[in-house]
Amino acid sequence: MKILVNTGRTVVQGSHVGRKNSPEYFRETSNLRLNPVDMMEIGVDDGERIKATTDGISVVLMVTSDEMIKRGTGFLPLGPYANTLVGGTTHSTGMPDFKGAEVNIEATGEKISTVGELMRHLGGLPYGR
Repeated sequence: MKILVNTGRTVVQGSHVGRKNSPEYFRETSNLRLNPVDMMEIGVDDGERIKATTDGISVVLMVTSDEMIKRGTGFLPLGPYANTLVGGTTHSTGMPDFKGAEVNIEATGEKISTVGELMRHLGGLPYGR
């Protein structure tokens, strides 16, 4: 199923931004909020995982049902998982498009990469402890 992913700050994500290796930051930034009808269509329940793919890059995320999310869209807190899907194109503005990234999602049994694993996989350095 194709959806448009919007990203943004949350209180939990922001309060742990200085501790990016913390379990709280991991749980918050790897959690995609979806409309419950969309979740039903792809066959996942709260706490299960999906694989989100765009431009040949995939990331595994946990999903949470949120009736406030419009069908066909999802919300992902800012962080390394969102950055993976948003990409680095800035259209000469110096800021990536954090809203409306077209992403294909599907149910998966794969595990969610830790923040450090994700950073290494993308060719970067993991955050220090």
